[in-house]
Formats: sequence, structure tokens, C-alpha cells
Amino acid sequence: MTVETIVAIYDTASQADAAVRDLKAANVPADAISQHAGTASSTTSTTKTTTAPGQEQGFWASLFGGDSDSEAEVYDRSLQSGSTVVTVKSDERQVAQVTGILEQHNPVDIDERAAGYGLSQTTTTTTQAPLAQAPLAQATPNKIGTAASTEGGTIQLAEEQLSVGKRAVNRGTTRIRRFVVETPVEEQVSLRDETIRVERRAVTGGSAAAGADFTEKTVEMTETDEEAVVAKTARVIEEVVVSKDVTERVETIKDTVRRDEVEIEKIPGGKTAAGSMTTPAAPRNPKI
Repeated sequence: MTVETIVAIYDTASQADAAVRDLKAANVPADAISQHAGTASSTTSTTKTTTAPGQEQGFWASLFGGDSDSEAEVYDRSLQSGSTVVTVKSDERQVAQVTGILEQHNPVDIDERAAGYGLSQTTTTTTQAPLAQAPLAQATPNKIGTAASTEGGTIQLAEEQLSVGKRAVNRGTTRIRRFVVETPVEEQVSLRDETIRVERRAVTGGSAAAGADFTEKTVEMTETDEEAVVAKTARVIEEVVVSKDVTERVETIKDTVRRDEVEIEKIPGGKTAAGSMTTPAAPRNPKI
């Protein structure tokens, strides 16, 4: 698999850090990103390498080939001046994306930097070629350096699996409340009232009174009335039974799962010097 190493120089560490952050956000593997600063730092990580100037010659040689002294000198002198170099290893499908991200953070123009150091042009210019033969030369501006190398690699293929579980969902509550309602009722009942009546009437031609009649005598009679008496009795007339019926159903869950596939295509190789840097016939320079 062809791997392109893309190199960018930033004058400030904050620009380099922002570029690395955006690369990771774009799902560029962290182990494919290297960050080289010109001053020693006590902070170490898997994606940032801080080295002193003058110690990168072996790295630049392995990156650009043995005949790249001018390129190495540009990077070394940039590190000595406090710049930060960011290198990204990317396959050809991500080169355009990685290059675009690096350019967003205003990298140094490599040719201008070389001219400022009094060096010759750092990139090897190739003649215009069809896009199928030199796609990277058509897409890489002279602000970003690229180096092609053939390395072994591993592509991980992922596959999603569908897992269906269950959860309880409240579909509503049934509340039964007992309360009292008063209803007016009436009944008719016959009641008896007693009244004492006293009459006095004259006696004519009566018999002679005996001596015993001149004694005291009392006669008493009691009046009795009836009145209605109300009593209430309660009895059960109805029952309300509350219960819950449980049924089971089978539901078919339909969804989609993703998986990675790999397509293998063998591309005939051209005779290009390994590690040489390429630039388009009409390079794009955002600094102009």
C-alpha cells in the first residue's frame, strides 16, 4: 500500500497544536501524526515528538531519501528558529483531506523559507502528467511537502452487530377512587295523634247526692302522638375488582448494521525515485 508522508512547518506551536487537533478530529490515526519542535520539552506523548535541532538528519533522510540535504537543512534551520514541523503519514485516499487541514492553519511556504535561507528550491519539480499517473503532484501545494513510500500496513475492518434488549415503558395508569354521593329520598308513613277531649253537660232530674260524693277524685288520661323515626342500614350492593392482565407478543425488529469491506486493486508502478518530493507544475501559494 502506498503511503504519503505530508510535512508542514508552522511558525508557532499553537498553530501546530491546532492542526494536530483538527487532524485527530478528522479521524486521522494518532500514531500517524508526529510533531517536532525546536526546543526540548519535558512533555512526551505518542503523537508529539520534541527534539533538539540537528538531530533530525536521519529522520529527514529516511523520509525524503539520501539526496535531500537541502530539504533537511530547511527543516533543521526552521526548528532552530523555533518553528514546529508536523508530519502526517496518510494513504493516497486521505492526502487531499490531510493537506486541506494542514493548510487551514497557515503553514510556512517551504520554497519561500528556503529562499530566505539562501537555499535552492527544496522541491523537485516534475513535468505535467495525467491525473491518473501523478495524482499527488496535481493536489499538493508548495506549502506542504510530501514524500511517497511503500510500507506494509494493516487495515482493520469493523462490523456492527445488532443487540436487542427490553425495557419497561409507562403506557398510562388506571386509578379507581371511591367517593360518597348523597341522593335525596322520601317515604310516607301514617302517624296517629291522640287528643283528650273534656265535656261538661248538665244533669236534670237526677237522683239525690250521697254523702260520699263530697270527696276528692282525680281522673287522668294521657295523650299519645306518633312521630317518624329514621334509621339507616348499609349493605354491599356491588364490588369493583382491580386486576392486570399480562400478554406476550413477538415483535420483529428491523434495522441495518454496517461492516467494512476491502477492495484490493493492483496499480502498475511507475519509475519514480523513492522519497522524492513532488510539486504541481503550477503550484498554489495562498501567501501570495
